[in-house]
Amino acid sequence: MGLLVIIRICLMSKKALHIIFYAFAIICFIAMLYHIKGIFYPTKLSPTWRHGIFICINIIFIYGVLKRPKWFICLAAILTVQQWYSHGGYAIHLWQTENKIHWISVAVILLLPVLIWLLFIDRKIKSPATAVHS
Repeated sequence: MGLLVIIRICLMSKKALHIIFYAFAIICFIAMLYHIKGIFYPTKLSPTWRHGIFICINIIFIYGVLKRPKWFICLAAILTVQQWYSHGGYAIHLWQTENKIHWISVAVILLLPVLIWLLFIDRKIKSPATAVHS
């Protein structure tokens, strides 16, 4: 509930929305650094090729959240479904087997739908108002 209140307050200005998208770009950059590390220091959780794919995805996402082209909403929606499956499945497995919460997965699962919602708001703000003339 608190997060939604903060988002509504922030959305009162276009500048605040712009700042939120920069914050998402920083999050994507941090995720990219994690995947770069994963190439040089492989783990059992993800193969090296998967880290390479997500480095490319993170680069596209940094561009997408900063420039917000029309096609980016579709890409964000596709990634959201994939991340719900991947991070969601891992979070559930970790909870069931070790009774632990994987906070990164929780953040991914919660933040990606917020990003999509913000992208729709941004598109609505950018689209020209349609006036109905009688």
